[in-house]
Amino acid sequence: MRVAWFNVENLFTRYAFGNPVSEALPYDRQVIAVGVTAVDRGTDGADGNIALAGMQRDNTARVILDMQPDVLGVSEVENLAALRIFNQQYLSHYFDRIFLVEGNDGRGIDVGICVRKGFAADVLGLRTHAHETLEPRQSVEWGVVSDDGGPVYLARNALFSRDCLELDLRVNGQTLTFMANHFKSQGKSSRRELLPPDELRTRQATRVAELVKTAQAAGKLPIVFGDLNVDDTHPQRGQSLAPLMTCGLQDSFADLPRNERWTHYYVVGQDVSRLDYILHDPRLKRTSRAINRRGITLKCRQYDGERYPTVGYAHNAASDHAGLCVEFSL
Repeated sequence: MRVAWFNVENLFTRYAFGNPVSEALPYDRQVIAVGVTAVDRGTDGADGNIALAGMQRDNTARVILDMQPDVLGVSEVENLAALRIFNQQYLSHYFDRIFLVEGNDGRGIDVGICVRKGFAADVLGLRTHAHETLEPRQSVEWGVVSDDGGPVYLARNALFSRDCLELDLRVNGQTLTFMANHFKSQGKSSRRELLPPDELRTRQATRVAELVKTAQAAGKLPIVFGDLNVDDTHPQRGQSLAPLMTCGLQDSFADLPRNERWTHYYVVGQDVSRLDYILHDPRLKRTSRAINRRGITLKCRQYDGERYPTVGYAHNAASDHAGLCVEFSL
């Protein structure tokens, strides 16, 4: 069984109202998603440029198809329609079971889980934790508000910045629980968030560790994959992941040299770090693993390996993240 994780970086939908002939359509047809695009804020010509978005999303698809996952976790997807259309237009229906529940992100980006067409797995259950709160007897207040950059979605009192999406699959007589996560970023907390970034991320890691123990107590084999948004070896911020990293799961890439574990290129600082993880129950036997960096921009000097032919310096990288893939023997 091949399990992969990929932050696909701003996979947004392109709507019918962007087409020249859309004005003749009724409103309900104008707001139907007809494709996917890329959002590259702060650079000229990327947001909404269909040609550039098409090249970028083609490279996003190359990363996924090269990893050949049976189960794929993703983050930074606008909604279920975006994931389904991407699967249709770029992956030729590689997946036939696609799961996403709207979460709490201010821009509307979510986590999702996809299962390969033909993979022998029975879906037993799907659970969201987007409704969970920071404190008991609270409730999440959803809606829309404005901050300095314009309107954002509101999820006041929410524990998870997006969601911890759980999927139970029955595979070869065993029940596996996949937990897709996208923890709080390292950036400062916005007006919609009530805790500093490291404290909020610690709370999220603690809750996911509890869910791992719950799954194990029920006889399930948990796999946590996600963009946890900090390097666990960072001398200060890394401690925010400690509750999860010490809960008994095995880190699929922990024994690599530190300079070979990185999964993200930060273009502003021109540096790399490890933000993405696949953690698994110790009863699962890992047989292979890989980090796919072939879609990373040429601006990243830390990587001198092979890249896809259309990856250049701007607007065409698969993502600012690498893809992770681990194979297990069941």
